[in-house]
Amino acid sequence: MFKYVVGDTHLTQEGEFIKILGRVDNIKGYETLVCSDGIARYDRSTHSADAGRVTGTDHDYSYPANFVREGV
Repeated sequence: MFKYVVGDTHLTQEGEFIKILGRVDNIKGYETLVCSDGIARYDRSTHSADAGRVTGTDHDYSYPANFVREGV
């Protein structure tokens, strides 16, 4: 089961609310979210904790457009 649900809205680290419009999951390990701001974010939550991070950014989640990580 994926962490993020299509239709939900999430807060970025820079304080913007972004709606999830869709999901691309046809390649295992590269599952991504289609978001209302036009930025793709990973949702590899079925097999790792890499979720909500903007694609191509550092794994330390320092990029401001990443979703806020709950419980971290």
